[in-house]
Amino acid sequence: MSYLEEQGAVNVVVQKFGGTCTESPAHQLLAAERIMECRDQGLWPVAVISAMGREGQPYSTAELVKLVRQIHPKIEPRELDLLMSCGEIISTVAMAHLLKSKGYDTIALSGGQAGLITDHYHGHAAIIDIRPNEIFKALQERLIVFVAGFQGVTPERHVITTLGEGGSDYTAVALAVTLAGTPTLPFGEELRVAPLQVFKEVDGVMTANPTHFDKGKGPLALPSLTYDEMVTMSALGADVLQHSAAVMARKHQLSLVVKNFKTDVPGTEISPATGKPSGRPVTAICDIPDLILFSVPAKDGRLAGQLSGAMRNERILHYQIPTDEQYPMPTGKGRAQFAVKRAKYRDVRAIIEHILFDRDTTAEFSADAWGLVSVVGEGVRGRTSEVHAQAEQALREADIAVFGATDGELHISLLIREEQRTQALRVLHKRLIG
Repeated sequence: MSYLEEQGAVNVVVQKFGGTCTESPAHQLLAAERIMECRDQGLWPVAVISAMGREGQPYSTAELVKLVRQIHPKIEPRELDLLMSCGEIISTVAMAHLLKSKGYDTIALSGGQAGLITDHYHGHAAIIDIRPNEIFKALQERLIVFVAGFQGVTPERHVITTLGEGGSDYTAVALAVTLAGTPTLPFGEELRVAPLQVFKEVDGVMTANPTHFDKGKGPLALPSLTYDEMVTMSALGADVLQHSAAVMARKHQLSLVVKNFKTDVPGTEISPATGKPSGRPVTAICDIPDLILFSVPAKDGRLAGQLSGAMRNERILHYQIPTDEQYPMPTGKGRAQFAVKRAKYRDVRAIIEHILFDRDTTAEFSADAWGLVSVVGEGVRGRTSEVHAQAEQALREADIAVFGATDGELHISLLIREEQRTQALRVLHKRLIG
């Protein structure tokens, strides 16, 4: 027992392990080592576990869904969530059992058992409450707690819901925020919470997606990010945190670190201490692949706003590309353009048909595939026009056409043909980051 425990305090750390951390027995052992290291330091881990691996690997969420879609491609959302929650439950039980086999006392909890209460929106539910009584009880009994990420239950009937792609991040942030806001356990012991640890297979948040670069010539790990950079990057395709998780972490000023579960590299810190700009002119180049592009007439001033609001209500992340005569408009001049992920095509079609039902107009879809490449950083703040011009100049010199652009306080996003997206990212990274 540590000195702090003797004084009546319980030190807790929430750790989140992504799918690559549990995809094989070797990786599970490395993840277990990170948990055991925390116990060596006198910390009680609450480990949030993702489903094992990715598509093509046994027990991944994609493979579980594929199994049922062999029967019929259309699955009811309620049953689909029930199915998709199984991947995290399997990996959570496996990790809890692994630690128990090494002599540690553990408990595995589903999201619902851990007290994550969500709304009724299947496939992309929002956490509306956390009732962590089982976690408190486990900590008082000095158990290492394993929680299945990506899932919760509705408040009345406890129907299982899922939290959307990357939802284990959302689980981990929500639990860390709740525990950090709990001064004492029910029996009066002081609860102290260390910064959230988010484990991946890279050395932190990178200046670009490393899979787009040759080995040894890739991007660098960032030592720190501001909360605004984290939120902006998460919305523009960077592997930081799920966007809902990033927004929640910023709201509550939650301290966290993104680390490699295989190494002792310090990782990327995001905390109130990193809130001041670092002085970097550009922090990262982000990209989103395989977007579909559609447009509606811009002359109807309300239509674009209605479409954007409807997609927001359906929790569809979308990007509005302003009409600008300097760019070739793939779907025609004088139209308001939107880009969305291809996986959301059917949902977007249904929204468009509903809103345009009694209007004498149509939406135009581009037949091409598109990508969005974004320049992000605190250094862009107040320099948007300058950085935008630098980015477009670099792409022109590389014969990469830009078909639209949208700017924000911390970013410039450029619409590129999908086949040139990776080249555009490399060009911008070399020119603006090095």
